[in-house]
Amino acid sequence: MIASLLLSAMALIPAAQAEPWRVASAHDQRQSAPPGVEAGARAIRLGDSVPDEGKFRWLVAELIIPETIDNKAAAGLPVGMQISAGDGGEIWVNGRLKVRYDNDHPGLVVISERAVPGTTVQLAVQVYAKVQGGDKFDEAKWVLLDPKRVDDRLVLTANPSRLLGDVPNGIAGLSQGGGLADYEDATARRLREGGFKWFRMDNILTGVVKRADGGSLTYDWADFDRRVDFIIDKMKADPIFAVSYMPLPFDAVRNDDRQSAPKDYSLWEDLCYRAAKRCVDRNRRVPFWEVWNEVNSGWLKPGPDDRGDQPFKDIYKQALDGQDGEAETVRRFEAYCKLYQATARGVLRADPKAAIGGPALASGPFESKQFGHCVNGKGFARGLMIWCQKQRLPLDFVSWHEYFHPADVIRGQGDAFREYLAEFPDLKKTVRSLMITEWNEAWWADRPQDHEVGAAYCADCIVRAFIPGKIDRPCFFYVKQNDMNFRGDFSLLMANNVPKASYNVLKMFNGLSGRWIELSGGDGEVAGVAAWDQTQARLALVLVNFQYRHGIRRHVRIQVESLPEALNKGTWREWTVDATRSNIWNDPGQPQKAELTETSHGRITSATLELDKTLEPNSVTLVELIRGGRSSEND
Repeated sequence: MIASLLLSAMALIPAAQAEPWRVASAHDQRQSAPPGVEAGARAIRLGDSVPDEGKFRWLVAELIIPETIDNKAAAGLPVGMQISAGDGGEIWVNGRLKVRYDNDHPGLVVISERAVPGTTVQLAVQVYAKVQGGDKFDEAKWVLLDPKRVDDRLVLTANPSRLLGDVPNGIAGLSQGGGLADYEDATARRLREGGFKWFRMDNILTGVVKRADGGSLTYDWADFDRRVDFIIDKMKADPIFAVSYMPLPFDAVRNDDRQSAPKDYSLWEDLCYRAAKRCVDRNRRVPFWEVWNEVNSGWLKPGPDDRGDQPFKDIYKQALDGQDGEAETVRRFEAYCKLYQATARGVLRADPKAAIGGPALASGPFESKQFGHCVNGKGFARGLMIWCQKQRLPLDFVSWHEYFHPADVIRGQGDAFREYLAEFPDLKKTVRSLMITEWNEAWWADRPQDHEVGAAYCADCIVRAFIPGKIDRPCFFYVKQNDMNFRGDFSLLMANNVPKASYNVLKMFNGLSGRWIELSGGDGEVAGVAAWDQTQARLALVLVNFQYRHGIRRHVRIQVESLPEALNKGTWREWTVDATRSNIWNDPGQPQKAELTETSHGRITSATLELDKTLEPNSVTLVELIRGGRSSEND
């Protein structure tokens, strides 16, 4: 049907003017299949703007596999097409959905594993309504593919006899700016089901302090208590409270964004004492207190008494290896040092066992001269360490935020924190944790956060950075939106606690337990982890197929050698998150299809398990082997 409509449309214009790509009329919502192109569809060329009126559009073409690609004969070789258009979208080949993409993660589809030049191929690209940016038809390029990447089975081998260490109780936690969308029991239950064991919140003290009509200060703990009770009582999780932002009555400088330093640091110390004591008195201790939020990027406004005095100039200069800091940055650093000291003193006076940390950097512990996306990171990270050493203040964990950047960048940030700590042996002994207290695919509204591309990004971070780099309390930002509208929102959950693909992926990882075991194989596109829980007689593997640009489906062979005796005659089961499975974006009218869904299962019939699978691009797959289990006609 698509081909006939295309030919009819192209027959209406002279051959000399014909363009292979045509743009169809707009739709208000994503379409579940290519509709074909009406006769009035207009031509669109590479470099043209994709009409942007908040709609969804189809770009459709009937293409012919060329004789040569990049001056090489294409016959018999695997060929593909790289495509990027607009703000993001999905690519269909001959009526089948192949991959989703956005303008930061352009798409690649395998057109033919053994090309026959002259063969006709129907391409349809559904371009999504604009959220982030990008309004051009940027790329539609024939490419030759590496035959090994297309044809060969990548072998991943799990070895239960090689135990590598304990699986932590939870792999990924949560983060929230401000309050939650709701504090209902159903939301807490859904988060427990996802296995989230810690929850970082900022803005916890912002609304506590109020000024009465007579000018005296009053304290309102209702919102604070509600957050504590939700996390501890309803979720059964650990709170990580970021003591931010400033109650307006405490402002040293007027700032309606509540980013001012306190006019009197003793007031702040007293507030932190009251908060921690309230938790202790209510038998709901908060184990982790993080000082402020993204101070390095300017989210703390120094007061008139934070002058950038010589002691702080010297510390900051030492932190930058002898380079002077800018005057306003040093003033902010001074305010942060005083804030950190007051927080530690206040919290620990009420709860001596509490852990204190920071500096909750926006991005990694580097300077913009090293990495353009980092601002004052090294100055505040090393500066805090120097300050803690000089003042004999605790530093129980270090923290930062990261979005979008590849796993190797994130792991490098953790390595840098450890390198800095090596210069301070006493502090190194006390730092129990490296925390990314905000983390997601993007820090802006971005389409991948609605579907599997964002979910696969998160999984890639876990297997390539967090687990091997021992970044042990990553906090996904954030929890829940109030509606069912797709707009690239950060959230894990939609209205009525309908899960997005990212929730399902984090649930996979949080369900791992026991001991890590060796998993060999993998490459720059496919990676994974494996765990064996002897108590539960459960061996689980999570495999990720994700590449930042131009990822494709991959054939893999999963081998588990020398299976534990407990799994003899057991069952293997598989769950998958990809473009069409366990993914609310693909089936918005059927919330039941949003749930993490079993996609295959079978019997274990020998001492070694071998499974051949095809991992779709931007996919995450859980395979578990368990004792006993069901039987089926299809096993």
